[in-house]
Amino acid sequence: MVTALLAVTLASCQAPPGAPAIANGQAALPGTDSAEYLDDLSSQPTVTEARALEGILLLLGQQQKTTFAEAVQLLIERKIVDAAWDFQADRAMTRGKAAYMIYQACNIRGGLMLTLAGPSRRYCLKELQYRGLMSPGLSYNPVTGMEYVAILARADELRQTGKVSAVMIREGGLP
Repeated sequence: MVTALLAVTLASCQAPPGAPAIANGQAALPGTDSAEYLDDLSSQPTVTEARALEGILLLLGQQQKTTFAEAVQLLIERKIVDAAWDFQADRAMTRGKAAYMIYQACNIRGGLMLTLAGPSRRYCLKELQYRGLMSPGLSYNPVTGMEYVAILARADELRQTGKVSAVMIREGGLP
C-alpha cells in the first residue's frame, strides 16, 4: 500500500510523457536585435542554453520576445531541438546540442550514420566539423561565446547560399 502511494506521488511530480524537462522556463529571452546579441555573446566565456536558443531563433528570423520555455516549445515543434532533452536556461550549452540544433535548423542532410540512425548530438557535431561549420572538439564540451558567433555566421551563410565559403571557414580558425 505504501509502495503504491509512493509510486503515485512520484509519478505526479514528473513531467507528462513526451514533455521536456525545463528548468527556469519563465526566464525571459531579451529579444535583442542581432547586432547587439552577437556583440554581447562574443565576449562570453560560455554560452548558456537560453542564449543559444535565442541565437537559433535569430537564425530562423524569429526575434520576438519570449520566455525560455516558449522558445523550447517552438523549437521542439520545428524539430530543431529534441523533446527528450532536459533544458536549463542557465546551464552551459554543449557543442553536441549546438551542433544538433544547427544541423536541424539548416536542414543539412548528413552522411551514412546520420541517414541510418537519425540525428544525434555526436554525429551532428561530426558532420558539422566535416563541413567546416564547427571546429574540432568533443560533444560534451561547452561552447564559448566567440565560437557560437562564428557557428551562427557560418550557419546563416549556409542557409542563404547553400554552402560555407572558404573565407568563413578560415576566419573561424578552421584548417
